[in-house]
Amino acid sequence: MDDQPTPSKRPVLAACLAVLVLAVGAGAVVFWPDREQAATATPAPSASASPSLPVSPPLEKATPVNQVDALLDAQAQALVKGDEAGWLAPVDQKLHPRYRTIFQNLRALEVTSADLAIDEQPKMDGAAIKARVWLNYCFSGVDCPAFRADANFGAPKMIYMLTWTPRADSYVITGMADSGVPNHMQPAPWENAALTFAHGARVIVAGPKSQAKNIKRALPLAEKAATVADRYAGQFNNPQKKYRIYMADDKSWKTWYDDAAPKWSAAYHRQFNGVGSDIVMRAGKVMSGTDREITELIQHEMAHAVTLNGNRNRDEGQDQWLVEGIAEYIGYQPRKPQNTDSRDALRYVQSRRGAVKTMAVPQLAEKADDLTVTRLYATGHFAAGCMADQFGEPKMITFVQMVVYEGMDLDPASQVAFGKPFKTVDKTCVNWIRKQL
Repeated sequence: MDDQPTPSKRPVLAACLAVLVLAVGAGAVVFWPDREQAATATPAPSASASPSLPVSPPLEKATPVNQVDALLDAQAQALVKGDEAGWLAPVDQKLHPRYRTIFQNLRALEVTSADLAIDEQPKMDGAAIKARVWLNYCFSGVDCPAFRADANFGAPKMIYMLTWTPRADSYVITGMADSGVPNHMQPAPWENAALTFAHGARVIVAGPKSQAKNIKRALPLAEKAATVADRYAGQFNNPQKKYRIYMADDKSWKTWYDDAAPKWSAAYHRQFNGVGSDIVMRAGKVMSGTDREITELIQHEMAHAVTLNGNRNRDEGQDQWLVEGIAEYIGYQPRKPQNTDSRDALRYVQSRRGAVKTMAVPQLAEKADDLTVTRLYATGHFAAGCMADQFGEPKMITFVQMVVYEGMDLDPASQVAFGKPFKTVDKTCVNWIRKQL
């Protein structure tokens, strides 16, 4: 199943509101068996060979596909070891810039595991071989699953169509093209252009060279946000060993991950089949804000990593109000919802759409208007705040874990977490929200 990006938007309000609106997250910030080799028995050496013993037949010469497969294995090992020469060894000079870019970006992103594998029976083009090749990879901080030739399961992966040409008793990669296979993880930010990096203790921030100043500015803010996210990661029993943030210029924003973000968004959190995730920010929308606003946005996106990464819920979209609500709750820490822009936002929405009738606001459509988006984010924020205020933060977190992470329905989760039916909790919080406004 494709992991959809988790956007975060703090709604764009009418000009009459004296509130800074910044599209954030995918949202507006008002601010818002390795292929295992078969074991082989190795005979013990003997001092002399007896002529009476049978002689083993000579090994067959490796087939072209065997040779290519061995070269791919060696390349993957070179990538993990940091051996650039080994990574480039089977690559034609004309492709060195592209391969060097991939290598240097992945090393800077702390790649810890890689597997290059042929997907299907290669095709012969004269003496050349054309084969679809998968690059499975993992970064630091995750347990990397074994190779699996499926874009929707297992480790994150890239898929390419490579051409191998015989040269000097071996094969060289002379062509690299799109695979023609749909892959929600492509194009990744790191695969086509050299990136600029800033490394912190908990965060890596990367982006095109044009974003160098924004990357430098964002790193200390992201490190600050990580301390808050880490605290909640402990409560959710879902520690994140490293956060990776990509700062996109306008061009990159429209291409990375196949233009995955909703049209109304300005940042999003992208899961990878439950094996890690990325945070992508649209620099032009986000970085014009104040340091506090940017930090709150980053905390929101990191909150998605804390509450969603590795989840067993295959349809968290139906509880989007809670997914975004807990992210807003963590994102605005230590401020309570009634002391944030969410209060003005919800007041404004209710003046045009009526009072809140339930916490469980319907899921957003991709083309949802600003008022609808604002209502979901602000209502979700107040909902999380209410459950923490009225029942205690630990019980609220238990409820979120069961619904968002485990995929439990609202009522049974409410019975377990709060000892009350969801209908009762919902009514309590609707009244609480009205009083705060």
